[in-house]
Amino acid sequence: MTMNTPLNLLFLCTGNSCRSILGEALANHLGEGRLRGLSAGSQPTGQVNPNALAVLARHHVPAGEPSSKSMDDLEGEKVDLVITVCDAAAGEACPIWLGDTLKVHWGLPDPAHVTGTQEEIVGAFEATYQALHARLSALLALDLEERTPLGLVAAAQKLHRELE
Repeated sequence: MTMNTPLNLLFLCTGNSCRSILGEALANHLGEGRLRGLSAGSQPTGQVNPNALAVLARHHVPAGEPSSKSMDDLEGEKVDLVITVCDAAAGEACPIWLGDTLKVHWGLPDPAHVTGTQEEIVGAFEATYQALHARLSALLALDLEERTPLGLVAAAQKLHRELE
């Protein structure tokens, strides 16, 4: 069995205010119909971080109408691959998506927790944007339509390790 396109990617994190929002917007923008991005959180903050929207605007990536929502809000959505973007290395609890949906982990530090100067905060959001852009670009360079589901997971995990 091979993968169909568009490939529906769900980006999961805790608050659904930064990393998952960036992943959703980038998947929709870079995917050009081959990917469809969604995002949610296990404990949504209820608002999208303005710095996430600012980094998308700086790169001319349409954000659509993002909202910080719960995983429960996506009940019934067709999801081909869940990508958790929480930072387990920093002790952050990753959400668990139940079911037999394919899963991969792309752990990234949460730019929402960065303090300091405005330049440092902007830099943290830029680094997160660049990390997700690189991973999604590498994913799109694969022949997604010819990948088996397990082959897709293995490839996505490998490119994350290579781009860390």
